[in-house]
Amino acid sequence: MDAVNLEVLNAIEEEVSIRIVVDVPTNLVNLSDPLSAATDLVTPFITLWSTKHDTRLLAVDLYPRHTYVVVDINNHRYDYDTAHAQLYTVPVYILQLSKGGKWSFFRRSVDDKRVAKEIATLHRCNGWEKTPPFLADHIRGSVYLSPRST
Repeated sequence: MDAVNLEVLNAIEEEVSIRIVVDVPTNLVNLSDPLSAATDLVTPFITLWSTKHDTRLLAVDLYPRHTYVVVDINNHRYDYDTAHAQLYTVPVYILQLSKGGKWSFFRRSVDDKRVAKEIATLHRCNGWEKTPPFLADHIRGSVYLSPRST
């Protein structure tokens, strides 16, 4: 875990603002409360990063085989009030937990635009009453009660 944290801190120094998509096997997530369970898995990382950087947990995206947790670091352009329309890209890095329990960290630029669109969609679909982190449940289905108008 220390080596991965060092890689993350180096990426922050190079890019300033980054978006980390944490990829964990869904079988490690308690499905009775997936938002809390997924958050608990990344809390040790977020705790370390937030000592020196502006860290924001944005979303948990739950699928049958993988769960993705999206964390922004030093994204000072983020604005909750306009996030449903914000489509600017932030460099995406993947922090992946293998089935063997080993963490790996790497850059995936092809996801920059796609993840930006998904984050904007989650803000739009969740309306004004709900604040991040958002849960997108692709197993049982997400329910959005009061979407924002665009």
